[in-house]
Amino acid sequence: MDLFSEASGGGGRVLTPRHISVDKAIPHANNHVNTTVLCHSYSVQPDFNTYITALQSYAWVIWSSELVVLLAICLLYVITMKSALKHWRHNVDNVAVVLAVYPVVAAAAFLATILPRARILTEAIEQQAVMVAMYYLFCMIIADFGGFEQLERRAAGARLETRVPPCCCWPCCFIPQPNIQKRNLKLLRYLVLQMPVIQGLIYILILILWAESMMLYHRCFVYIQPFIIASILTGVWGMIMTVRTAGSLGCNARPRFFAVQLTLLIVKLQSGFAKVLPEIVHLPCVLPLNPSVFVNMINNAIMILEMLLLTILAWRLYGRPASKNINKLPQVVVAVLEDNPRSLELKVTKDGIDNRSYNSNLVIE
Repeated sequence: MDLFSEASGGGGRVLTPRHISVDKAIPHANNHVNTTVLCHSYSVQPDFNTYITALQSYAWVIWSSELVVLLAICLLYVITMKSALKHWRHNVDNVAVVLAVYPVVAAAAFLATILPRARILTEAIEQQAVMVAMYYLFCMIIADFGGFEQLERRAAGARLETRVPPCCCWPCCFIPQPNIQKRNLKLLRYLVLQMPVIQGLIYILILILWAESMMLYHRCFVYIQPFIIASILTGVWGMIMTVRTAGSLGCNARPRFFAVQLTLLIVKLQSGFAKVLPEIVHLPCVLPLNPSVFVNMINNAIMILEMLLLTILAWRLYGRPASKNINKLPQVVVAVLEDNPRSLELKVTKDGIDNRSYNSNLVIE
């Protein structure tokens, strides 16, 4: 058959390849070509209508369950803040910002579950919320001592512990240990403050690349990742030095730092593992949910549950009075000499945690 003569004949005849039957309709979605394109092109994110059609009735079950958990997190935030107004009045502003990281991260994960195309935006919101919470936790620790001057006065020439993770992991760690002075404490502040500033600038650049082209974002992200890691490790190093210094002076801030640090690990490590999982493990492709979209949906659902657990932990930490170790008064010793020279009665009055006092008599022959 001459294709050129058939085309120039002007008839209404349609030429069809032999492997396609004219009487049989071509499947609209579940064909091998579309499956290959969507499964191996992770930049193809489904729109909302396609996404909700693929999930069918499961979409409303998943979203309603996550919404209930999100509301529970917000309710616990309000309850914890009411307790903080009583027990943390001197630090209530810092406590409010630190506690807000859990509902903000949960709300961003909930948004990413509903709109898969907003994944990069929600990642930026989550990470920036954790960075800001880390800085306000530093401000909270300093405020526990009454400021930099009071902290320096209380240290009384003690040295700053600089050989702490992650810098202690180097084979030869010869970092000097300066005295705890106001100048060095402000350097710690700048180490922590650079995290929200630099991470915010980096994610502004990432969002610009993402808006321009998803492929451009994937190509450039490899070169941006080292700057993100260096900024986070430097800030965490400053926070660990601050927590160690506060602990040596009677303020136990490790549980509070642990709660924020877990949030950072969830936002960065867990979400990063969810990104690379479809590339290293062969997962089934369910149109129009490619493995990347499916894994991110599961990761966001798990993240919301984790934020609920961390909110409960924060309620246990901030729902009770702050530690009084900093303001604890020294023991008071009173000695009373009697007229009898053969005996000496020593009365020692000691104030304990339970506010009870005891007397002990010592007789010297």
